[in-house]
Amino acid sequence: MVNLLGATLPDRKLVKIALLAFYGINHHTSSRIMARLQFHDQLRVSELSEPQLNSLSALLSAPPSAIRPSTPLLPYYPSTAPSESTPTASTSSNRELIPRDPPTVAQDPISSLLLEEDLKRQMRANIAHHRQIGTLKGRQHAMGLPVRGQKNRTNGKTAKRLNRIERKFFSTSTTAGSRTTTTGSTGLMRELKGLWSSQGRSTAWRM
Repeated sequence: MVNLLGATLPDRKLVKIALLAFYGINHHTSSRIMARLQFHDQLRVSELSEPQLNSLSALLSAPPSAIRPSTPLLPYYPSTAPSESTPTASTSSNRELIPRDPPTVAQDPISSLLLEEDLKRQMRANIAHHRQIGTLKGRQHAMGLPVRGQKNRTNGKTAKRLNRIERKFFSTSTTAGSRTTTTGSTGLMRELKGLWSSQGRSTAWRM
């Protein structure tokens, strides 16, 4: 078992699968990280060396400051070269790799990577912004309803169970409103029972 930035990575798992334990890393991002650190796809956690662990920890702890490689992993042919057919494996292996400038920070998706609490904080800020300006998405979040255009009736139960990221940090009136509705319906039933009793009708209500 390897403890990396508070997450426990099992030794038997592949590194690209073990990285999914971090909130904010999916399969596509995991493949990008593996390529950036030049780890092969079948590398397991138990096979990581100390320098590899240090480089992985440095990238995950501060993605914007991660070192970007200036040499491509595959042969790079300038666009000014004459158009030729695809070189064979023997021809490409004899040609040297041409260093080139890494992509800018704006074009590098790993530099803008947010993980764990940073990503959750950004999500909470976005939800609070939508609720503050009164958009439909913000109102749907406040009521615990779907926010991506789904039907409220068929997807409402799932949304009320899942759209609760902001509930720990923001107070909503959903619970109070449901209680008020329940109290109002109970009072209405009592009034109807009293009306039926005054008219001499049966009051065998099933509550």
